Parts: sequence; structure tokens; C-alpha cells
Amino acid sequence: MPAEPQATIKELENRRFRAMCERDADTLEELLADGLIYTHSSASVDSKASYIAGIRSKKWEYKKVERPVEEIRVYGDCAVVCGEARIEAIVGGNPRTIHNRYLDVWIRSGQGWQMAAWQSTPIPAKA
Repeated sequence: MPAEPQATIKELENRRFRAMCERDADTLEELLADGLIYTHSSASVDSKASYIAGIRSKKWEYKKVERPVEEIRVYGDCAVVCGEARIEAIVGGNPRTIHNRYLDVWIRSGQGWQMAAWQSTPIPAKA
């Protein structure tokens, strides 16, 4: 792992998004905190267990994630990541392109760094 906390979090974010696209539930089990609160851009909320179950069952099939904007701030054993993402996915059997702003929180504990919260907000399409 990189020495700088921001670089560590960036690497973990890369692993998490890659695991989402590859449906790698084992990596997600490792990276997501047991108390995870995952708020989708649709406002639905998942726990760690229900989110990973959704990945496994293909409720969401992430195809591609781009993060053109990302800022990482570390405060001791807590890291806050905010940015913008463009996600290509199949949701409920329907292809979707999701453009959103997000905020996620990583915490460092005995298990190392894990993501504890995700909140995303859709960016409306321009007319």
C-alpha cells in the first residue's frame, strides 16, 4: 500500500470499483465495513449484505465506471471522498448510464481501511 493516506484511499477506491464491475464479492466483503450504509442515486439504501447480494444476483451489473473528478481528504482514521462518476450499468435488466456526484466515507479500524458509507446524487441531463 502507498505511504500517503490519500494514495492508499485512491488505490482502495480503484479496487472497489473494479470489484463492482467484475462482480468480485470476496473483494467487496473485504473492502466494505459491516455497518455499511449504501445510498444509491435512486435514494434506495442497502446494507453491506444486501449490496453484495445485489452484485451476486446481477441486480446491478456495473460495466464501466469513470471518475473524472475525485477529491480525497483524510482526517486521522477517517477519509472522505467526493467526486463525480459516470457509470454504465444494467439495472433490473435495463441498460443505464448514471451520471452522479458522490460522497463516500472510509474508516480505519482493526480490519484496515473499509468503506462505511456511500451517498450519490444524480446530475440532471442538460436540456
